[in-house]
Amino acid sequence: MREVIGRRVAGVVLVAAALLATSACGGQLPPGADGDLTNQWAALAEPASWRPDEAVCADSFRDVSYRSSYKPVSCDQSHTYETVAVADFAGEAASRTTPPSEGSPDLRAAWADCDKKVTAHLGGDWRNGSLWFGVSLPSPAGWEGGARWYRCELTALDGQYGDPVSRTAPLKGELANAASSLRFGCYQYGSQLVATACNQGHNAEFVGVWNAGSTAFASLKGMNTKIAKACRGLVASYVKVPNDGNISYRTGVVWNWPSQADWEAGDHGVRCHLWLSKKKVTKSLRGAGTKGLPINYA
Repeated sequence: MREVIGRRVAGVVLVAAALLATSACGGQLPPGADGDLTNQWAALAEPASWRPDEAVCADSFRDVSYRSSYKPVSCDQSHTYETVAVADFAGEAASRTTPPSEGSPDLRAAWADCDKKVTAHLGGDWRNGSLWFGVSLPSPAGWEGGARWYRCELTALDGQYGDPVSRTAPLKGELANAASSLRFGCYQYGSQLVATACNQGHNAEFVGVWNAGSTAFASLKGMNTKIAKACRGLVASYVKVPNDGNISYRTGVVWNWPSQADWEAGDHGVRCHLWLSKKKVTKSLRGAGTKGLPINYA
């Protein structure tokens, strides 16, 4: 799902060498010379580490950022990724000698911070729409030079777990708009979820996200009963029907979860959908109550 373009480059170290002008035989100095070979030279400036900008966009995502490949554009131009925020590691994470590695507590903490910043930027939980974000770090050479930032990079997708798509407008406030085309809505489900307008015949609808907490990715396939119960609870809240023993007679459920890489990065959200099997409706069942989702014992 991610377009990750990374490359390793060798760091370049500039060394200033002093040219010794004294005679090997200890000869006399020229008139006016005092033998101090440093007081005629300005001190070298402290190297400033590069820091990317916020509120800019780009055509690609790199989990390791190199200044040489950093080519931001205005978000009203064609782009694929948007820099939501640039924040800094602090404390022990900032004292590391190398950037945090994939799956490390420090990188998970950065992901969690980006999670909050992306949700605030969008005006709603990004998991409720066709969206994805990643965390980009300085290169090893940049880190060695003092860079301690991380970037929160957001993109729109062409489906729930689809591919990044190009845009010519920023995503800020996108999910605050109830009519956003990126919001999850209604689907026809057979072997897969196919998005459709809610006023067209469909048998499934997104109802929310269940947070699986500290669940290991490898455990998900053995949790059907627990996930189904959690999703039915979200259906009950979404449709406004009792979450009791009859809920399983009102609807089935369909769910999906992120890739293992995204799960291990920090996204433990399971997306839940009500499912009517062979029955179809032509409107959203949000708030429809028991009349909209009746009990079907047969």
